[in-house]
Amino acid sequence: MDCIFCKVAAHDIPARTVFENERLIAFHDLFPQAPTHILIIPKLHIVSMVDVGPEHAALLGHMMATSPRLMRELGVTNGFRTVIN
Repeated sequence: MDCIFCKVAAHDIPARTVFENERLIAFHDLFPQAPTHILIIPKLHIVSMVDVGPEHAALLGHMMATSPRLMRELGVTNGFRTVIN
């Protein structure tokens, strides 16, 4: 597969990983737009948000619920912005 995120999730491309479990991987962005800028991606390949269905609800909820904990662990305590692409 040619997906860069799948390659990161498979550890074919090195990343500064801050979290990983069976469903997600989170890592520092190579070109950060903020002092703390991480990407949280599912290990399941989803081409686009247009392809998301009810079967993905638990996965996306897990991503959203994981982000505040990771940001706290990274020292972000005054709020943060979440962008979904």
